[in-house]
Amino acid sequence: MPGGRRERRAERGVRTRVLTQIGLGVAVASFAVGSIAAAAVPALTDDPQVTTQADLAALPEIATHKSDGAVVKTETKEVAIKPGSVKQDDPELEKGTEEVVTEGEPGSQVITYDVTYVDGEEVSRVETLKLTVEQPTDEVIAVGTMEETEESTSTSVPATSSVSPGTARALGQQMAASMYGWTGSEWSCLDALWQRESGWNPNAHNPYSGAHGIPQALPGSKMATAGADWATNPATQITWGLGYISGRYGTPCSAWGHSESVGWY
Repeated sequence: MPGGRRERRAERGVRTRVLTQIGLGVAVASFAVGSIAAAAVPALTDDPQVTTQADLAALPEIATHKSDGAVVKTETKEVAIKPGSVKQDDPELEKGTEEVVTEGEPGSQVITYDVTYVDGEEVSRVETLKLTVEQPTDEVIAVGTMEETEESTSTSVPATSSVSPGTARALGQQMAASMYGWTGSEWSCLDALWQRESGWNPNAHNPYSGAHGIPQALPGSKMATAGADWATNPATQITWGLGYISGRYGTPCSAWGHSESVGWY
């Protein structure tokens, strides 16, 4: 009788011979079903006492028996997390150029698996835990947005007014002449440029862009290369600003022409 055979199987320790597993195509010889759930074991078998998957499902005690041929091991490995890449517009780089500002650093995570082996062969792997040990650091790339323009050589030199002694403007006129020989029209261009940018106010600050000081350095902390008092000292700001114009444009009138063309220098 079917019921009697099932009782005899329970007494024998529920030992089942499975010849073929559907989808895995793995032949497994004589093992007691242990940590593998009965529902996960395909129904094809040559055991005359087990004929259908329903027969297996009817034996809930199968899941509690230790397997002879099936072994479940917990395996842990550490894997790297690839860093991402973030691009940021940079108006001081020529359009079409890119520079790496911050190098990316990979992170790491630990992954734990329950791996089932049958007769030494892996038949399943289930992820049970994923723990991030260290977050990756994204690579930051500056993307140039500065448009190249042909500046007119006939840019008109702006008119300039008399300079009051003892002002930041008077200091700028003196420093431009003594440090770079910029007098006459070059002084007029410089005066007009910084009148437009800050009105020669060393405390001028753009709350939106962060530009600061007489030359409106962006960011203002760039001027620290000229002195630690860059935030308030007109002489420090003028020193940095004159060097910036000389290095980037050559002369104040070239910087003024660029500013007239695109609205910034």
